[in-house]
Amino acid sequence: MKQKITIEAQIRCDKCRSQAMKIAVAEDGVISVAFQGPNRDKMVITGDGVDAADMAKSLRKKLGYADLVSVEEITEKKAEKKVEPTQEKKAENAHARPQPCSHHPHLEFYIHDPSSRSMCTIL
Repeated sequence: MKQKITIEAQIRCDKCRSQAMKIAVAEDGVISVAFQGPNRDKMVITGDGVDAADMAKSLRKKLGYADLVSVEEITEKKAEKKVEPTQEKKAENAHARPQPCSHHPHLEFYIHDPSSRSMCTIL
C-alpha cells in the first residue's frame, strides 16, 4: 500500500533540513521525501508500508518538534483518493514553544555577588 505522509516539523536552517532528510530516508519503504510550504517546514514523504507514527517520533527526537498532519493512501486511479488524517488539529497552547536547534548551544550565565559585609559574625 503506497501512502503519502505529511509531517510538519521545526526546520530552521539547512542543517536541520539535512538531518530531517537523513532520518526520513533511513526508514524502511521510503520512496521520496520533499519539503513544502512557505518556510519549507512541511515534509511530504511517499513510501510503501511506512510507519507514519514512528517517523514522526524519530523526527521529534532529533528536531524537537514534529507533528503528523495527514496520511493519504495513493491508489492507481487518481479519481479515488482516500484521505485519513491520523491526528486531529493540535490544541492551541499559549505556553508551548518549539525547542531550539540542538546544534546551537544555549548558554546561561550566573553572577554571584557576595555581600559587602565582613565575614565576622560576632560584633
